[in-house]
Amino acid sequence: MNPLPALSKIRVRLVLSFGLAFLAMAAFGGISYSYFFRMEQKLVFLSQADAMVNMALEARRYEKNYFLYHQDKDFRQALDYLSQYEAMLTNNRQHLLNSLGLSEHKKLAQLADGYRELFREVHRRTGRWSIEEVAPLVENLRSAGKSLIERSEALARSERNHMHRLLKEYRPLLIIFLAGLAGIGALVVYYFLVRLVRPLHTIEEATKVVGKGDFRPIPYDHREDEIGHLIQAFNRMALHLKQNNEQMVQTEKLTALGTLTSGVAHELNNPLNNISTSCQILLEEMPPETAPYHKELLTAIDSQVEKARDIVGSLLEFSRRRKFKLERENLYQLVSESLKLIRGETPVGVKTRIDIPREMAIELDKGHMFQALLNLFMNSFQAMEQGGVLTVRAREIKESNQIELTVDDTGTGIDPEILPQVFDPFFTTKEVGNGTGLGLSITYGVIERHQGRIKVENKETKGCRFIVTLPANRREG
Repeated sequence: MNPLPALSKIRVRLVLSFGLAFLAMAAFGGISYSYFFRMEQKLVFLSQADAMVNMALEARRYEKNYFLYHQDKDFRQALDYLSQYEAMLTNNRQHLLNSLGLSEHKKLAQLADGYRELFREVHRRTGRWSIEEVAPLVENLRSAGKSLIERSEALARSERNHMHRLLKEYRPLLIIFLAGLAGIGALVVYYFLVRLVRPLHTIEEATKVVGKGDFRPIPYDHREDEIGHLIQAFNRMALHLKQNNEQMVQTEKLTALGTLTSGVAHELNNPLNNISTSCQILLEEMPPETAPYHKELLTAIDSQVEKARDIVGSLLEFSRRRKFKLERENLYQLVSESLKLIRGETPVGVKTRIDIPREMAIELDKGHMFQALLNLFMNSFQAMEQGGVLTVRAREIKESNQIELTVDDTGTGIDPEILPQVFDPFFTTKEVGNGTGLGLSITYGVIERHQGRIKVENKETKGCRFIVTLPANRREG
């Protein structure tokens, strides 16, 4: 049997399904990590931007206090907050450059530096100049502080907007991933239910049916995977069980009938011998003047007794258990000798053909197999009373280590309705007195003792075919 294509196997499909799911999760995890990393950076800097806004507001608050109370500590405190603001600008320079660009970063630095210089200039001139002279500087200082706060708040808003954009971008990715994951999960569940669980349930139910003696095969849709091979193996097993069961029933029939016929045959032998002896004595001692009609009657009686003896002999042969010994025999010679023995019984117009390799040998009991072959050949001859061809073929089946022997005839064939009964003891289609119905039963028993099988079928053209399979190399026990 050729190996299954790799992609058709269930385990490969499952590995691919779970592999795709894993790759999808890994890809989504990588994308999610990238988004979360960027959002984390944004959150960190957003807190820094809020802190810068607060520092700018604190500097403005101390600026107002300074103009209200003219205390140096308010001036120093405002400059201290402004220094912290500038330090944060320096520490977050790279992030600001990436987010705002070089010109915007320079603008913030210039605003902070300009605000510091204006505040120092106002502090130097306070008390020396008149209010009217300082007023323009104060107005410029307030304008610079206002611009610094507005720029800082714009920076914080920009970071918040960027954070919102990242969240908006990530949301559809999350939905797509969850939908894809749900789709893969649904496909896996469908595959398990339809392609695995349902067929396995069918096989489970079929085993229960087989356990009850019904050997029906499971319908096979030619699927090329493990389930398909399992169904094929189950169907082969069911077929073999059916054949073995039929063979066992037939063997039980033959065993029971053999015991019965053996006793009946022995009981019939004595009265038949007495009748035959009496007829012969009467024929010998009849006076010459005895009417010929009486002699004919006695002769007819003796003739019928001979037929009865033949029937009893067949019954004894059917029930006899002779020593069974396997020896290696040339099959071609065995078939040739069997046909020679019944040459006188071959109907006019019947030809025989042997298509068996001359070197083919097999282990069998020659005497028993002679008897089985003679029965098969006689059965075929009786079906070809008007002429025909008897063909005996043999071939070796290396895969199963068996020899297949076929006996073909071109006779009338067998009625399909009675085909299953041909191996039953005493079953015959001949008229009363023209057959015992034991020939094929004896053949069946012989083949069974050789651990083989025999079956019969009608040919499509004309006649029937007996197929015998025997172990090529197997000894008893």
